[in-house]
Amino acid sequence: MRRTVVAIAALALCAAAFAETRSVTVNLESLTGRPVPVSIDLLTLRDAIGAEFPMDWTSLRVTVGGEEVPYQIDDVDLNGRISAGDQLGFLATGPATIEISDAPGDGANYEPALTVEGEDPAVITSNLAEGFVVEVPAHGLARIVGYGDAQALLANEIGILRFSGYPESTWWANEQYGPHEEYTNLEAGGMRHVGTTVLPAGPARVTVVAEYASDRFVGLRQRLVTHVWATGEVEVDNQVTFAGYLDMMKLQSMATAVMTQADLDSLHLLPVFRRLIWADQLGITPEGYFAERDAVTTVDGETYISFPASDSLSPLYWGATYIFASAEPWRANYSPNLGVGVAELAYETPELIEDYDEWLAGNTWVFESQEFRTGVFKWTADEFGTYEATAGITPSTPNHYLPGDSARFHAAYSAFSAGSTEDAIRYARDRQAELASVALE
Repeated sequence: MRRTVVAIAALALCAAAFAETRSVTVNLESLTGRPVPVSIDLLTLRDAIGAEFPMDWTSLRVTVGGEEVPYQIDDVDLNGRISAGDQLGFLATGPATIEISDAPGDGANYEPALTVEGEDPAVITSNLAEGFVVEVPAHGLARIVGYGDAQALLANEIGILRFSGYPESTWWANEQYGPHEEYTNLEAGGMRHVGTTVLPAGPARVTVVAEYASDRFVGLRQRLVTHVWATGEVEVDNQVTFAGYLDMMKLQSMATAVMTQADLDSLHLLPVFRRLIWADQLGITPEGYFAERDAVTTVDGETYISFPASDSLSPLYWGATYIFASAEPWRANYSPNLGVGVAELAYETPELIEDYDEWLAGNTWVFESQEFRTGVFKWTADEFGTYEATAGITPSTPNHYLPGDSARFHAAYSAFSAGSTEDAIRYARDRQAELASVALE
């Protein structure tokens, strides 16, 4: 018996001696002092390691500065096993190293950094960010209901879709669009809720997968993956797919009631737009447009937009505070009274396309009815024809989506504390830079 034990031990030592380990680096900036959320799908990681390498996922190890970092692998594709569609998640304070070998290891076995209680809503509480609480109702759209001492609704319906178009369009047969209809996920006739799955809490986050399908806009489907990070972020990866032909005028991912239900005196903050059609029509810069409305401020030598979120700022026309505006890296609502805000942070900032028609066919920003809207908005105003700058824009023509087309909206909604408007701007600016800097080398 003793000889058998010795033989097994010897074999194990030999296996360890011949095991191969490979590694990749995740680079990132650290500016705010908060750990930075890192999420990598396993297909991307496998390709970076080498698709031919027979990696054993139980051997995976993450380190920052030589120290082990807790991680989790989430079953995002919901197939019950580790596969290419799943995601690795962890928090890092600097560049991280991911190591994996072709021999078995201990697997991920770390204490969760969040708790989940209840079902409708599921209440997710962070053990790292004091007072950070997120609720996920059965319909799958998360809401931030607390951060620090501010225990109130801070952001609602994160990732809700607003869409409109012509569900009975026969344009390619007879150039007829048929009736126009507009919906959101929660409206009757909009999206049918297919299901919501809340995955187990891990050492970095809780992942929620919600799926929707439209019966009216046949073939329109939404898969919303929400990560509630222990650091105070709600990351939404909003995937919209088309399984049929559709003519769409709007396709926008949104968050509603950002800070304004907690404090109606909250401020709306953002960088100066690279493009604002209202400014182009007036022959001035976007900065000049907001300066005329006493809505600019300077922080660290840079100009930013700042105004009460409840003030529409006397728009040039229509009712939105801003519309036909370039999508920028971040925007936030911040309450000086509470010392708390929520910032919408982009993981990628869309390129500013010179051609107006092509630009309007992509993602732009709207701020209307206290909704942060990002996405396609194809309606044009009659006023377009009265200004030289916009006279050549094709009026109110839908985007034509074909079977197999898709759209992705990827952003984080970050709750934060700040002692001043200037510090709120600095936080949103720097936190967005951190999230956008994450890169697998």
